Amino acid sequence: MKLKIITLFFLASAIVLGSCSKESKGEPGYEYTYKLTGPGTTKLMVQYTPTMTDPNMTEVPDVLEYEEEVTPPWQKTVRLHKNISGAGFSASVSDGVPGASYTISILDKDAKVLKTTSFILDEYGYGVALLNYYRNQPE
Repeated sequence: MKLKIITLFFLASAIVLGSCSKESKGEPGYEYTYKLTGPGTTKLMVQYTPTMTDPNMTEVPDVLEYEEEVTPPWQKTVRLHKNISGAGFSASVSDGVPGASYTISILDKDAKVLKTTSFILDEYGYGVALLNYYRNQPE
């Protein structure tokens, strides 16, 4: 439940921040790829900012559009309207192999890593990671 609340927060932040950003002329949008790597023996729940190309979007899409149960390696490419300035990606597992390591990343259209993080499952097989990427953020 906590993960869903966090995910809704970063999706809402992306929409709100995007609607307040300056418009760039001639830019149709941005393409991002979410990538999950790690042992392919456990299913993880991933949530991500889905494809959103409508410049007038004011509501977060239905949860079914951006939440999936997957087995690594996994990746998904989405397209975001130029007014949406952020993308978010999270992965969680609650019954994995203790000590297993996973990495999540957000890549640009040229496969350059924009944000990445790794997590190791605890002694109960639980782990979670969350990434948020905002265009034009200070390094």
